[in-house]
Amino acid sequence: MLSEVTEYLNSLERQRAKIFAVLENAPREMWNWTPSGDETNSLFVLATHVIGAEHGWIFEILGGGAQTRNRPQEFLAQGDSLDALRAEYKRVANETRTIFEKLTEQDLNGTRYRESHGDVSVRWIILHIIEHDSEHLGQMELTRQLWEDSKIVQ
Repeated sequence: MLSEVTEYLNSLERQRAKIFAVLENAPREMWNWTPSGDETNSLFVLATHVIGAEHGWIFEILGGGAQTRNRPQEFLAQGDSLDALRAEYKRVANETRTIFEKLTEQDLNGTRYRESHGDVSVRWIILHIIEHDSEHLGQMELTRQLWEDSKIVQ
């Protein structure tokens, strides 16, 4: 695997681990809680959306796989167990690794098309997913803090 791609993969693996750690370290009743109704998302929704986005961008767009992502459904996700979500994280991580292992320098210099974004570079796709994960990890951490603050007020 190209050293550049190894760094990208390591970054994604760290982000996935941090996102999942937020869920694992949160009380179960926090998983589906939202700070302010329809304008915010729960920890479970954010974690589901992050892995859906990775699948969509890496497997479907970068790798040319079947388009199976259902983005609207990600925002309806709820859970009382992490087992299915953990399995999905593992499945998508394996998809990503398999695709990344095959990337060449020529691939990295190439572009892919997505209707909502037009032509984007392969590097942009990878960096977009890393950035996307970071943004939602921050939202998850803030949601956790807001939940803890709401328990103090009561």
